[in-house]
Amino acid sequence: MDASERRRSQRIAFTSKALLRYGNKLSLEAKVDTHNISLHGILLETDVRIPLDTTCHIQILLSGTTSSMDFRAQGVIRRHDPDGLAVAFTQLDPDSYLHILNLVKLHEAE
Repeated sequence: MDASERRRSQRIAFTSKALLRYGNKLSLEAKVDTHNISLHGILLETDVRIPLDTTCHIQILLSGTTSSMDFRAQGVIRRHDPDGLAVAFTQLDPDSYLHILNLVKLHEAE
């Protein structure tokens, strides 16, 4: 089974900012564009290469013209590619799960 077959979740594309914390108080706080997101993980566009299997905490900041919200997850670095790194979610709180689910459903309708 190749990687595309393993990644079955519906994905959406949007641009946002992310804050990734990992290791011994290390963080990636620069603006990071999110390429895609699913209920299982996110691809972050960055030149930084964090070692695979590193656990992390991620905060995604979503902002629109009239409001903003964020969601948080725990994850692990699973893949590097030319555009950035993939984080697999290992834990989502219920509110964050619902935010992601609603984003995916919204973009499925487009």
